Amino acid sequence: MADDPDLEFVLALQAGDESALRVLIIRHQEAVFRFLFRYTRNESLARDLAQETFVRAYFKIAQFEPRARFGTWLHRIALNLVRDHSRSKHARCESLRTPLEAVDNQFPASTADNPRRQAERLDQLRRVQAAIDALPEELKGALILTALEGMSHAEAAEVYATTPKAIETRIYRARSLLREATGLGSVD
Repeated sequence: MADDPDLEFVLALQAGDESALRVLIIRHQEAVFRFLFRYTRNESLARDLAQETFVRAYFKIAQFEPRARFGTWLHRIALNLVRDHSRSKHARCESLRTPLEAVDNQFPASTADNPRRQAERLDQLRRVQAAIDALPEELKGALILTALEGMSHAEAAEVYATTPKAIETRIYRARSLLREATGLGSVD
């Protein structure tokens, strides 16, 4: 893909220039970690999976083809790792979760809000997060990639190796389930 700003570094890494890996890590580590953290809600696990994502990318860099953007390919690796982890026995036994207050600071409380309003907002966020956690994997991942990570439907479709229309349908289903589970009107 000619418009991929990472292509120069990917090609350099494929040719054996190890310094290109550092550039790619710097460019993508925050986005990969954020995706994994939102998916797992466990900071330590997200860091481990992010590190493993880059290790796998390094060893599979020869398989990268510029049909997709490097960042999308990297998210596909991260998604596969988090799926594998979710299916593992260790994941089913893992019960430690990061408190919701630390998950994301996208909705900071206004200093003008009273404590009751802050408590209501936190309760809503907890219901939404619990509903997101309960979504089927394919719906949860599509929602996180698009609504929280800002990927287009086409980019998310590349991560899932599907069509943009399939992603659109998954997001619609996810939002419907979230509205139903939370009792909130619009979950965007």
